[in-house]
Amino acid sequence: MRSVLTIVMALIFGFVHGQSCELAADNPLCAQSAPTSASMIAQPFSYGCFDVQMSYFFLLQTGTQAGQTQITITRDDCDYIFVNPVTGTAQVALDTIYMTIIQLDPNGTPCDTNSYLGQFGCFNFHDQDQIFNINNLPPSSTFIVVVGSNHQGIFGPCSMNVSASGPPLEISANSSPLFIFAGQQASLTVGGAPAGASYSWSPAEFVSNPTGQNPYAFPTETTAFGVQANIGSCLVSDTVIVPVGVPINYGNAISPNGDNVNDAWEIEGIEKFDRAEINIYDRWGQNVFRSIGYATPWDGTNRGKKLPTGSYYYVIELNSPVVYIEPFTGYISVLH
Repeated sequence: MRSVLTIVMALIFGFVHGQSCELAADNPLCAQSAPTSASMIAQPFSYGCFDVQMSYFFLLQTGTQAGQTQITITRDDCDYIFVNPVTGTAQVALDTIYMTIIQLDPNGTPCDTNSYLGQFGCFNFHDQDQIFNINNLPPSSTFIVVVGSNHQGIFGPCSMNVSASGPPLEISANSSPLFIFAGQQASLTVGGAPAGASYSWSPAEFVSNPTGQNPYAFPTETTAFGVQANIGSCLVSDTVIVPVGVPINYGNAISPNGDNVNDAWEIEGIEKFDRAEINIYDRWGQNVFRSIGYATPWDGTNRGKKLPTGSYYYVIELNSPVVYIEPFTGYISVLH
């Protein structure tokens, strides 16, 4: 039962006017952020099923992902001394904490009830903390989260820590394909942020457009790509790993004896690099084989003449047009 004083105050303040609602924009609830601390202000607020004498307003903005939103409230100090009228004994009692979520018109303000589009439940708890699971909040929308009590100022402060999490408040980064070889590129995508959001990818040197929503990545080794984006005034992030495999594979010896077994130096995967340059040198540094592309594998000859048994130094430059790849070097043995 609301007192006459409360009703009069509500009429004077229009049920929402006062410092509490005006502070909403300065108190966004952001996923991946530390809980927001606040002390309720002695301002009544009544809307729909919600009716309190002290209140505090927070701003909540959703992205495009569906899912459950969690609002966590932990009381920091919101109790009072209760005196049993029969026994006269005193004890500490915890006040009831109330919470509601109200959707705002995109052009509305927290203090204007005419800009309220709907109310998503009225909740309360009596414990030290509570997690409220809210389903089906509309995407790309703005809400006020109002926390309140009937504690009143005569009992001292009533403060709490409030945080929010869940897919509607977060972004999600992905890569396609899930695996690439060095010299190839993957398409990065990120969802969850509303239209007009800003993006920032890192490491930027391996991304085609570090501020784009769907850039290409061309790492030379397995790399974790981080992305940040804003949902309203909240900055959130996610990470996607792009695994990178060795682009080519080959042995370290050939036996060109005409038995059709290991007669030539096969380089698996080299066909993906039509600009590849392969050079092979003898012990004196003389070039005995050179090829742009690798249409014909080396068979241990130089200009049609068989080379003697021994070790030969090779340099394989893939010359990828996408990303720089360190040359592959080493020794290949010719065995007769």
